[in-house]
This record gives sequence, C-alpha cells and structure tokens, in this order.
Amino acid sequence: MTCPYADHDASYVLGALDPNEQQSYRAHLTECEGCRTSVDELAPMRGHLARLLPVADSVAPAPAAPGTGAPPGLLPDLADRVRTQRRMARWRVAVAGVVVAAAAATAGAVIAASEPADNPATVLTMSAEPGVPVEATLLVTGRGWGTSIDTRCRYDGSPYGGSSESTYELYAIDEDGSESLVSSWRQLSGREITVPGSTRLDLSDIDRLEVRTVTGETILRTDL
Repeated sequence: MTCPYADHDASYVLGALDPNEQQSYRAHLTECEGCRTSVDELAPMRGHLARLLPVADSVAPAPAAPGTGAPPGLLPDLADRVRTQRRMARWRVAVAGVVVAAAAATAGAVIAASEPADNPATVLTMSAEPGVPVEATLLVTGRGWGTSIDTRCRYDGSPYGGSSESTYELYAIDEDGSESLVSSWRQLSGREITVPGSTRLDLSDIDRLEVRTVTGETILRTDL
C-alpha cells in the first residue's frame, strides 16, 4: 500500500507545509520507517536551495508563507537531484569496496606466488627397540619458511609408573648437532595421538629426528 504521506518529504524538509500538516507529518515519522529514510536523504536540500536562491547580505530575507517559499516545480526537481546524488554516493561506496577486495585478492595471489614451492611430503616410520611398545609415523614436508612435521604416535604398553600418560617431545637435529624442538605432547597409554609441529630448519638441514621422554631418554629415532 502507498503511503499517503509519500509526497510530503521534500516540503517537510524545507518547511513548506502549513503548521497542521507539519505537525501531522512529524507524528507520522515516528511510525513510518520509509518516510524517515526519505527525510534523512533529503536533508541536504536546504544547502542546495540556499545556493539556488542566494540572498543579498544587506537585505534580510522576509519569512516565506507556507507553501510559497519556492518557485513551482523547484521542490520536485531538487528532491530528485538529492535522491540521485545519494544513489550515486552509495554506488561509489559499493564500487570502492569491490575494488579494495579485488586488490587484496591480487596482493594475496602475488605473495603466494612469490613464496618458494613446498617439497613433496615424505612419510617416515619410527620404531623403538624390540620389546618397547611404542611407534610413530611422521609426515615431513619442506616449506619455504622451514619444515612442517606431523607426528602420529601410539603406545600400547602398561601405564607409566601407575599413570596413564607421559610427556613425549620430538626434536630435529642438524649435522652440527644443534637441536630444535618440533612438538610436545602427552602420550596416553593405548591411544594414538596426532600432533602437528614445525621447525625453522630447512628439510635439507635436518640430519635426524628423535622422540624423547621428558627426562631426555630417546625412545624413537630416524635419519633423513
């Protein structure tokens, strides 16, 4: 249904309604979101009208009678102009958002293209000494920033000293014997644990990998 006050917005903004109409329309705005939006959009009309109808500084403007403050046709033309400017402003904001998003996507693609390619993943199996019920499988991948190592470890022996868990640590050791902690986890008896990890060492710099207990005992080892 068309709002009966739909054509009152421009006249209300410019004060061209008579007092009774002005009061009635003001009350209507409290319950009509569409008219409130229209009034907000047309608020700049006062500035446009001031530029279209300049008044000499030396002459004080006489108050206009309601409904006679503007030439015929001026209010509709001016209202259309303001609405068009508002639509163009919203369109420019939307286009700017698309441009920014496209620029960000392009920048991300450039950064991704500039990073060194990853090496193919290598799967390594680590087994303990005979009779020690622990084993691990490593997924080793050389990255542009170092090496990622995902560990899947399982222990099927008795609980450690009455406890069902113990702390394990994975270390990467280079040819000079320098060590880098890759990951650390609580190993649960009878459970398979998967832990992601990484090191700043390049894949080519890693000589071997070792899984140790928190007390420093090496229980698993593999060379690269």
